[in-house]
Amino acid sequence: MKMIDYDQPFAILPNRVWRTYRGGATLEGIEGREGEDGHFPEDWVGSATRAANMGREELVDEGVGRARGVDGAEYSMEELYQGDPDKALGAAHVAAYGAQPYLLVKLLDSAMRLHIQAHPSLAWAQAHLDANSGKTEAWWILGTRGAEGWVYLGFQHAPTLEEWRRIIDAQDIAAMEACFEKVPVQAGDVLLVAGGVPHAIGPGVFMVEIQEPTDYVVRCEYTHGGLELDEGARTMGLGLEKVLDLFDFSAYPLAEVKERFGPKPVVLSEGSGGREEVLLAAPQTDRLELRRIRARGECALQTDGRFSVLIATAGAGRIVAGGRELPLQQWSRCFLPAALTDVAVAGSLELARCLPPQPAD
Repeated sequence: MKMIDYDQPFAILPNRVWRTYRGGATLEGIEGREGEDGHFPEDWVGSATRAANMGREELVDEGVGRARGVDGAEYSMEELYQGDPDKALGAAHVAAYGAQPYLLVKLLDSAMRLHIQAHPSLAWAQAHLDANSGKTEAWWILGTRGAEGWVYLGFQHAPTLEEWRRIIDAQDIAAMEACFEKVPVQAGDVLLVAGGVPHAIGPGVFMVEIQEPTDYVVRCEYTHGGLELDEGARTMGLGLEKVLDLFDFSAYPLAEVKERFGPKPVVLSEGSGGREEVLLAAPQTDRLELRRIRARGECALQTDGRFSVLIATAGAGRIVAGGRELPLQQWSRCFLPAALTDVAVAGSLELARCLPPQPAD
């Protein structure tokens, strides 16, 4: 493989991934097609994570994306991250997490309510899966198909562990849903979903999802959306008894959910050309970082030796980095290597900037 030039931004190419639920019509439109909803409701943006899909085990690279540099050279994300990890990901990141991004970013477009589910925390994954990542995630709502979008997030009427076992064993969906209340969401809402917190994304919700780079999930509904799930897709192959203590059985009153799980914005920089602010980061979570950039001219971005993945959620303009320019329009996706130190966004734009955790000093 030829030497990769990391002194440039990279346009991330579409990377649709099969899932057990239906959706994706919005993504079809973004890609210039008048498509229908199907089983490809997610685009994994800048991903080096492999999808764990029942019945598709032979597709060993499903989930791994590709990107193209301003110089026209195209690479898989694995090639980009591993060609020169220090330049791609950052030396401190590689020392802390290895030559992998420790981050997964998605565009997610649901046509139906997703399975009621939960993901492991880092501590649970280390203890039970011998893994160095759990699956804490965050949602940035981009829009809803109907007037009233909603999600389930945390129990509002919390069962005991024994009650939850009985509900799942019996596949008592009415009782399962009765543990939750619908949390209304609209474009602009940001929510943190920590490992262990039960949840489900409602129908017609379009979002950026940023998460730890795994596909670990416990799905509580064994038949949903016309599919019967095997044990691997239900409980990661561990069996119900071994995953019950993964769940957070706290009760989160509906009126407190958005305050409890919402962002804590901190402005990093602001000037006549725009503003960059942190929405989610430590100490609220040490598993990921999410920022919002609003440019109204030329806005210099903060750099700290980490890579980032950008998604243009509105507007048009360009990113200037390494003395080169990459045009941006709504839904453009971009990888900024850690080696870049002089980066600016120009135009009238709003962007989601997704970063891995800050390595400990």
